[in-house]
Amino acid sequence: MEEINNFTKKVEELVYYLDDVSGNKLYRIAKKEYNKLIQENPANEEAFIALQFLIIPFLSTNEIADLIKNSLFLGLSVNDIDIVERINKKLLFMDFEDRDGVKNNIKNALVENQEQITDTIKTENGKEIKTMADWLGDYLSSTGKEIGSSIGEAKYFNNSYFKKIKPDEKILLKKLFNFYLFLNISSSTPEGFEDDILLRTEDDKLITTNKGNVVVLYDYRTGQGAVKLKPKARKVSGPPKTEEELNIDELKAEEERYAAGGIERLALEEEVGKKKKIEDLKIEANKYRDGSLEKKALLEEIKKLQNG
Repeated sequence: MEEINNFTKKVEELVYYLDDVSGNKLYRIAKKEYNKLIQENPANEEAFIALQFLIIPFLSTNEIADLIKNSLFLGLSVNDIDIVERINKKLLFMDFEDRDGVKNNIKNALVENQEQITDTIKTENGKEIKTMADWLGDYLSSTGKEIGSSIGEAKYFNNSYFKKIKPDEKILLKKLFNFYLFLNISSSTPEGFEDDILLRTEDDKLITTNKGNVVVLYDYRTGQGAVKLKPKARKVSGPPKTEEELNIDELKAEEERYAAGGIERLALEEEVGKKKKIEDLKIEANKYRDGSLEKKALLEEIKKLQNG
């Protein structure tokens, strides 16, 4: 009975430390012995749902799909849980050929989610939207071929009706869209491949791949390491650019295509400013040890900027 008396607090601790192993044990006990007591207490019921998002790596595909279809609002609202990371971990435990099927099942559940995520909003064509399914449909139809691109997102996030919604609703919607984009990328592509590949190349470099990027962990000839390789090799002076810096360069190049003062140019300039701040915070965070309060606070601020 002790578990149920401290259930909400216990779940908060497990979520904070991402302890999904202990979380899975608690979930099985609670589901078997305390299901009725949980349903009778709203706080415990919410904690039980949060617990399920924590233990996604241990749930079946059908259980995950049901969770996404009916309870995603709460999952997106838990700051210490990154649903994409949770599902990535689940996929790493699976055979490679099964991963796209799992992603598709979860994506199908996602687009059917009828939970209300914002107040009722009228789009530019007069259509009323408020549910996750509504917003996903509008986002996909509005961005079209530019879906997932910086310019596509900049245009959508700066349209008249998106600007009207509350700041916390914007954060949830951006999480929702990012989640969809993750599910929409095949695991057989460099961008969607969940595993890192580790190998030694013919020119004596120990490399790894991550989301289509190649990183030299160690160069046996020069003794240097941690260098990100561009798809087309080029000589550089000074330290190699980080991923954020490369993204900033791409956005700046995109800016030049638009007239100064135009909505597209202003949106891109705003995005560049945000990415510069994220890069500065990452540099500062790296000064502190993992698990320290300072580093956790800086990483939380980075997450807010990335989702905001």
